[in-house]
Amino acid sequence: MNETLIILAEECAEVQQQISKILRFGPDDDNIKNLEKEIGDVIAMLAILGHQGVINEDKVMRRVPSKLRKLKKYSHIKDLDVIIENL
Repeated sequence: MNETLIILAEECAEVQQQISKILRFGPDDDNIKNLEKEIGDVIAMLAILGHQGVINEDKVMRRVPSKLRKLKKYSHIKDLDVIIENL
């Protein structure tokens, strides 16, 4: 489990780095492609943690609607109602 968590932390840091590049240099095709790749890597690590029994993927997914509702209340992100309805 420790190795998996270390790799997850590294992958999350790579997502952060890619977000910084997009904010600094703009959302060009390469930067977006790299962000998608890094997010995919995080999702892969979550799948491994689920398989190992470290996390319960159903519990993780049940958290999504409440986070979206909170974002709707405290952020200016558009179309959250549509996203919530489509879950």
